[in-house]
Amino acid sequence: PCLAFFAPVESGHNGKGGPTVDFKRLIPVASSVYRPLAVRRYVMTTMGGFWPVIQKLPDGRLGVVTRDGDFHIGERGRLVFVTSSDGGESWSHAAVISEEGPDNRNPALGVTADGILLAGFIRADRYTEGNWDPNKDPGGRTPMYISRSVDGGATWSEAELVDGQGHEQWSGSGRSGPGDAHRYYSPFGKMVTLPDGTLLMAYHVDRRRSSASFLLRSRDGGRTWVDPVTIFDGLDETAICHLGGGRVLAMLRGVNEGERGLWQSVSDDSGYTWSEPRQVTADLEHPGDVIRLQDGRLLLTYG
Repeated sequence: PCLAFFAPVESGHNGKGGPTVDFKRLIPVASSVYRPLAVRRYVMTTMGGFWPVIQKLPDGRLGVVTRDGDFHIGERGRLVFVTSSDGGESWSHAAVISEEGPDNRNPALGVTADGILLAGFIRADRYTEGNWDPNKDPGGRTPMYISRSVDGGATWSEAELVDGQGHEQWSGSGRSGPGDAHRYYSPFGKMVTLPDGTLLMAYHVDRRRSSASFLLRSRDGGRTWVDPVTIFDGLDETAICHLGGGRVLAMLRGVNEGERGLWQSVSDDSGYTWSEPRQVTADLEHPGDVIRLQDGRLLLTYG
């Protein structure tokens, strides 16, 4: 398996002041999304590539956090970071973010106002003798972690626990609630940096009967996380995008049969309150990623 990067048909450095040793491999692709799209596909990383999250870095490079080291479900999964200085055609060796398992997975990626990179993730201690065991409960909930890089992704700090999780106020769905057993936490997608420097990170909690999507914020560059807010109960895997001012867009994955598309919700107060979601893609068209283009239009991609 490998992770590929799709680049439009048009055609540095390593963040530490020296030359890079990047690798470029163009591979065949046939692409049709409602209409043929002229694209090229390049190998980004091999032997893995699960749940990639991409951000444009302050120095103009592209950076991606992803998971390798094992199958989709596997104890040996680790988180790695790769970069490109030519718009996604050539990619660096992988820098390890975290390999102290079991099963480092489900990343989020952010860039603070002063250029520090943040990777959010979990270590999924849900295995018995190497097999996934949904009944294994490591102390009530899956801890979320943050690791940071001050050198453009070349090296990463020891993981720190996210201190804001566990204080969520659920929205009252009859299918789930704080009393449920087996809470499985997971960050998701791009973190958003607001104009005042506040960071927003979406995450979701899976319970035995439902899921819910939440938002945490940090006002100190990801050191502490506060003000957990419910985006919606019954949806998960949420991509967020800043639309300017206090307006934030969320694209959430539906979890109920027949409704497993993407659902759109909007906040006009920097993520404290959210509109009632409306479905925008068909069943099984998920998960999503949304970016704001230079001309103001939004580009939504999904699986």
